[in-house]
Amino acid sequence: MNRFFRKLALCFLFCSVSFPLFAGETVEIMGTPDDLNLRLTALLSKMDPNFYGDDRTKGFLFRYRHTWKNPYDFDIYIGKVSKTSQDSILRIESARSGQERMWKQIIEQEFLRKPPAEFAVPLERKYHVISQGLNLISPVASVGYNSWNSPLYTNKDTLISMAAYFLVDLILVGGAYYYAEQNLPKKNIWSNMMNEKGPGTVWESPNAIGIFTALAVTRAVRAFDAWEDTSAHNKTAQFNWSFRF
Repeated sequence: MNRFFRKLALCFLFCSVSFPLFAGETVEIMGTPDDLNLRLTALLSKMDPNFYGDDRTKGFLFRYRHTWKNPYDFDIYIGKVSKTSQDSILRIESARSGQERMWKQIIEQEFLRKPPAEFAVPLERKYHVISQGLNLISPVASVGYNSWNSPLYTNKDTLISMAAYFLVDLILVGGAYYYAEQNLPKKNIWSNMMNEKGPGTVWESPNAIGIFTALAVTRAVRAFDAWEDTSAHNKTAQFNWSFRF
């Protein structure tokens, strides 16, 4: 049994590190960085005002990041294309490839006036009650709902999120169940002689509360993620942008 859980932990670690994070998307935009900075801050404020400028620009001229109140996840840099050019470059980084691509499509449509890509479609609203309700059943189901027809997720993002929640759920709940099972009260010789009732099932064990606690851990984490996913999707859906998923 312990070997089984070690294998699950290794699988989870593999899923976590086998895909590069923060690959980033870049967009070249005509105009000075100062002009782009004004336009970008206006766009970010329109979508959600909870962001801040970071002085650690890593060689760029401007940098903006989301706060914990902001349902979006972004780290956006503004700089010059080259020392001799007056044009600007904008770099978008996020923990999800989907959000990087979403921001790139928004900026191309807003700043470059590019038409939406072929097969791009407008967004439809999603509902917190559905996402949170599915989360009570399984965090994996909630991820599936929020990622469906949403620019916040790529297929890879969906796979990683689902695999992470599934494996953590399995490890925590499986470990709690195994512990409760191994620590069931044992009947002694006198109980056998008196034909007394045995210790019962795992669910009647004093340690059964650990199983429900383990179930609550991933659902509590996903509850916050689901709020962010649904809120960010619906904020984006308010505008007339179209996205290719």
